[in-house]
Amino acid sequence: MKKKKEKYNVAIVGCGSMGVENMFEGLSFPYSFFEAATKSSRAELVALIDSDTKKLREISDKLSGLGYGRFQEFPNLRTAIGETTIDIVCCAAGPKINSEVIRSAKLYGIKGVYCEKPLCLSLAEADELAEIEKNSGIKIQVNYLRNHDVHHRAVVEYIRKGGIGELLTVRVLYKGGVLAVFSHTSALLMTLFDKQLSAFGVYSPLLNTRCPEDPNIDGVLRYYFAPQSREVNVQVTATGRGEMVNNTYLYEFEFTGTKERITILENGWRTRYETMELSKVFAKFGELMPYDATIPPELKADTPREFMVEGLNILLDAVEGGTATTCNAAFARDAEEAAHALAISAAQFETVALPLTDRTYAFANSRAGVKLLKEEAGIKS
Repeated sequence: MKKKKEKYNVAIVGCGSMGVENMFEGLSFPYSFFEAATKSSRAELVALIDSDTKKLREISDKLSGLGYGRFQEFPNLRTAIGETTIDIVCCAAGPKINSEVIRSAKLYGIKGVYCEKPLCLSLAEADELAEIEKNSGIKIQVNYLRNHDVHHRAVVEYIRKGGIGELLTVRVLYKGGVLAVFSHTSALLMTLFDKQLSAFGVYSPLLNTRCPEDPNIDGVLRYYFAPQSREVNVQVTATGRGEMVNNTYLYEFEFTGTKERITILENGWRTRYETMELSKVFAKFGELMPYDATIPPELKADTPREFMVEGLNILLDAVEGGTATTCNAAFARDAEEAAHALAISAAQFETVALPLTDRTYAFANSRAGVKLLKEEAGIKS
C-alpha cells in the first residue's frame, strides 16, 4: 500500500471543452477536468497547459474573474514538468496527446493520467498503451464517465445480482459516431458482461456529418453473461447525425428481464423501472408485459451526478492502493475494440469475432463535444 498524499498536484493538458470550457456552460454538475480537479478534496490544480497560448490566457483571465485565482500557464507538458511538481495529468487534447502523455509519464514522474476518450485511434496503439500501464505502474483512467457514475454502476450491479430476473435482451441508443460516442456505451456494457464475443454492423442511414471518418453504425453485439452462463445479444442503434436539429437522443439503455425492465433515459437523469405482470389485454394467453413501478432505492436513481470528480478520486485510490481504475487503458482498449469491430463488420458486411486478431485497423479521426454542437448550431460562446 502506497503512502497517501494529503493533496495531489494536478495539471490539465488541453483547455478546450472537456479541459475547462464546459464549466462556463452553467450545467448543474461537473463536466470538465477543471471542475474535477477543483472539487476533489484530494487534488490541487497547479497548472493549465495549452499550445494555444492566446486562448490559454483568455481562459485564465476568465477563471480569475470568477474568483479562482491564477494558475501557472505553460505551452506544453515538458516545460511545466521542468518548473513545477505534477502528480496527475488530466489530458483533454485528443487521442494523439493521450498517447504522448502516457508514453512520457514515467520519465516525467507522473503517477496517474486521467484522459478524455477515445484513448487512441488504432488498436495497435491501444495495445501499446495498455502494456505501458501494466509494466510502468502508471495508473490510467479514461473518461468513459458512465463507468464512474453511481447510478449506472448501481443498475449494472442490480442486474448482475439477478434483480430483474433472467436477463433476456439489451437495447441501446447512442447519438452517433461509433468511436467517439458508441464507445461510451460499450464501456458500460463491459461492466455488465464478462466477455465480448462478436459484432455485426451495418451503416446507419443517418450520416455522422460532424465527422464522416467516424460513421454511424447500427448492429448487434454478442456477449457472454456469466451470472446466467449464457450469451446475450445487444441491439445497437445510432440516432443522430451530429447537427443540433437532429441531436434527438442522449444515451439510452434498456435492460429487459423475466421479472423487471430498467430503462436508463436522458443520459441517466431519468430512469424508468417496470415490473413484468400479466398483460391487461392478453392475460388469457399468459403474456407478461412491463408496467410502471416504484424504483428500488438500491438503484440510487436520485444521487447527485459527480462522475468527473468520482473518476478522479478513483484514479487517486488506484495510485495509492496499486489497484485498477474503473476504466484503465486495457479496459478502454477493449471498449473501443467493439467500435472497431462494428466498423470492420459494416465495411465487410459479415460478422466479426472478438477479440480481433488483426490489430491494424485505425480510425482517421473522431470528433464530438458540446463546443462542436454549438458551432454547428451557430451559437456563440
